Amino acid sequence: MESTAYYKYLLSRYYNGTATPAETEELMEELRKNADEEQWQELVRGIYMSETADPHYLPQDYELVLQRILDTPVVMPVTITRRLWLRRIAAAAAVLLLLGTGTYLWRAHSGRRPGPIAVQQIDVKPGREGAVLTLADGTQVDLDSLQNDTVTNQQGATVILHNGQLAYQQNGQGTSYNTMSTPKGRKFRLQLPDGTHVWINAASSLRFPTAFTKGDRTVELSGEAYFEVAPLPKQPFKVKLDDGTFIQVLGTDFNVNAYKEEHLISTTLLRGAVKISRKNIQQVLKPGQQMQLVQDSEAFTIVNKVDTSAVMAWKNGFLSFQDKKLTEVMHMLERWYGIEVIYQGIPPDIVFYGEIGSDVNLSGVLKFLEDSGVKFSMEKNQLTVAAKQ
Repeated sequence: MESTAYYKYLLSRYYNGTATPAETEELMEELRKNADEEQWQELVRGIYMSETADPHYLPQDYELVLQRILDTPVVMPVTITRRLWLRRIAAAAAVLLLLGTGTYLWRAHSGRRPGPIAVQQIDVKPGREGAVLTLADGTQVDLDSLQNDTVTNQQGATVILHNGQLAYQQNGQGTSYNTMSTPKGRKFRLQLPDGTHVWINAASSLRFPTAFTKGDRTVELSGEAYFEVAPLPKQPFKVKLDDGTFIQVLGTDFNVNAYKEEHLISTTLLRGAVKISRKNIQQVLKPGQQMQLVQDSEAFTIVNKVDTSAVMAWKNGFLSFQDKKLTEVMHMLERWYGIEVIYQGIPPDIVFYGEIGSDVNLSGVLKFLEDSGVKFSMEKNQLTVAAKQ
């Protein structure tokens, strides 16, 4: 890093809230270019030490809270006019952002030892692993609390739960149909009898045969899921959506988002090739492309070079707000936190960027979203959203 003293000066001004917009932009640009975590941590540590020089300060407190900050995921929501893009930068940059605008704001000028600022008293816990398996005879098995073991023997398959994944091991030619459903606040992993791996997002369901015997390997999806399909050229793999759309593959990795409450159905291809068919539409996707189908319409768009990391964030433990409108973000929170969202007036036209860990309580998410011109109030399980006056 060139001119370390200068960037220490910018850090200090940012810490104290006196940096100009131009200085803040310059600092953020340097953070994006220079990801030397140790160097940034050293600068932040020096600023913290100088700002907390009082008789009540204990140096070991810094290390404890620093680790707490580093373990806290970061999101930088912005309005459509600001469009400040923030992705996962170095942990030291996360320290800086949290010092300036995040959940824990360090100040010791009052002579007291530093501590976390109280945020809005909303403490809804995040979702977790869990699902309900409905067997062919209608019996429902709650997978949330089961230990590693054989769950059941279905026609043509043995069903085993191991390390948070349900696996079907084909053992015959008979077949029946099972359905895995994830309620709000749950997601789960599944291995189909052909070896295909499926990650099922919250508020979704997948209906599938207990054994793939002849012809196509067809499953039915409602909601969102990511597929890593076992390549069996003689048995094409197909995903059928609620509106009659079919996605056909030979061996590929792809994500499907088909929630009924969303305006678009999107299929994103990471590897291989898929063919999407709906009524008069037939489209083949290449890796890195996304097809967006308008619900109840023949209209569609092909997006090239889509941000696949944002698409796959839910599978990898993040809530991605990248390029999402307020209403889309609220749908995401409804599904993951199991809440109901209502609006006071027309939802403001805001676009968000960035991401936050999916293991963060709802209060932490709302703290960041409020910085973009919205306010929230929570009563029981209902979140009210309104524009700031």
